[in-house]
Amino acid sequence: MNLDGKLIISHEQDENDDLVLFLSGDLDVRTAPQLRNFIDRVVNEGVVNVRLDLSRLSYLDSSGFIALVDATRRTRGARCRLDLANMPRWMTEFFDLKALEA
Repeated sequence: MNLDGKLIISHEQDENDDLVLFLSGDLDVRTAPQLRNFIDRVVNEGVVNVRLDLSRLSYLDSSGFIALVDATRRTRGARCRLDLANMPRWMTEFFDLKALEA
């Protein structure tokens, strides 16, 4: 799926009334602010449980990684639970490499 460097965020409520965010395209230096703004809106609306479905992401750079970490911290601070779901194998390897850099 080529979205020309764009990030598309779609959402739905699941059977547990959790908010599921589907991220499609690229999460990088250009699109990370879009995710930050969306997470801020969700937190301000008082959503309690959020799941980020990452199965449709085609690209993640270090700015995108930081945006995911930041989203986790900000939701936790607002007493909101955020889970990362359906992480592609290439992304799992990216997270493993980032852990080695610490």
